[in-house]
Amino acid sequence: MSHREGRIVHDADSHIIEGRGWLERYASEYVRDNLETGVFDLNMPALDPIIEAADKRLAGEDPELTAAMKANIFAHPGKFNMWGAFGAVEKKERSESLDIMGVTKQLIFPSVGAGRFARADDLDVVYGGCDALNRGMADFCSDDERLLAVGYLSLRDPERAQTSLTLAIDLGIKSIWIGSDAVEGRAPSHIAYDVLWRMMEEAGIPVTLHIGSGQNMPSVYMNTGVERVLEGNLGNIETTRPKDLPVIHHSIERWLTCMIYDGVLERFPNLKVGLVELGANWIPAALMNLDMGVSLLGKFDTGLKKLSLKPSEYVQRQVRVTPIHTEDTGWILKNVGKDILMFNTDYPHPEGGRDPYGDFEKSLDAVNATDEELDCFYSKNFESYLNL
Repeated sequence: MSHREGRIVHDADSHIIEGRGWLERYASEYVRDNLETGVFDLNMPALDPIIEAADKRLAGEDPELTAAMKANIFAHPGKFNMWGAFGAVEKKERSESLDIMGVTKQLIFPSVGAGRFARADDLDVVYGGCDALNRGMADFCSDDERLLAVGYLSLRDPERAQTSLTLAIDLGIKSIWIGSDAVEGRAPSHIAYDVLWRMMEEAGIPVTLHIGSGQNMPSVYMNTGVERVLEGNLGNIETTRPKDLPVIHHSIERWLTCMIYDGVLERFPNLKVGLVELGANWIPAALMNLDMGVSLLGKFDTGLKKLSLKPSEYVQRQVRVTPIHTEDTGWILKNVGKDILMFNTDYPHPEGGRDPYGDFEKSLDAVNATDEELDCFYSKNFESYLNL
């Protein structure tokens, strides 16, 4: 029997696809004039036929394609032109897509928008960009309470971040995506950010790391003296390279270590943390290493002595993680317990696979996951993470 039968399912990772001019619609004139191209150039000519085909379908000129995509929403080839995927850019379609998927609530991330302002030298562009992106995400989700918008917040200026976070909360943003790397010489756990954690905790909004939150494989490691060409699908906005995949969690693990060892999760026991589209194979080892660090070195560090829980217990209490559908989710579940993992589709990004339900079911059935474990995976951990 499918795990969906008689069970509530929430999706902890999905995306909109920001087309040409999307971010500009929500930005001030100054920000519009100073947005950067980002890591994925939306204006490259090679995208013209892809976007034109998507626009044609959205205009109702290809009803047969729309019907075919709805009939096979995860696996239809049209999904892989993400601008044309059903529900990728049009919010009424997105609401209908939840009915097709059998999803009760869905967390929705941006795709490429943050890359157009997050690294700008001008902080007016950085924080104006944050506000523009958050307005756009809130707008996309505004007509359907099942759609839960993820906003973006830069930590480069903690005081300006408070203003942007206040706006995000007022807009109804449900989760805040941040970077994991240290910025401006401050550790991720610097006390200058405590006011932000307190604001999120009081609003019941989790802080979230997502693929793209931190540096992957540094560029110097790509210099082998031999030219290497990677062929890709222009319709795929992901920029993860083969060497990145095994190490995407490294900056995330550093961030999590700081947040636990430096007492942030101790000071803010109701602050929830999401680790999304970053894999989960590494989590069992990370829990063991976090606990080992305290047991071996805690007697020398007065800060570690103040922790009231083992590091792994903070994770159990406050951190929720999405496995990738190609990982052995059943094995991970049995090694981290029932309270951490969350179902996700990554829709409409192709990395979510052609059958996310089937892939997760196969892995979980292989370890005879209990009804309680399945309920936690498909809905309860999501509800805990978002304080629903």
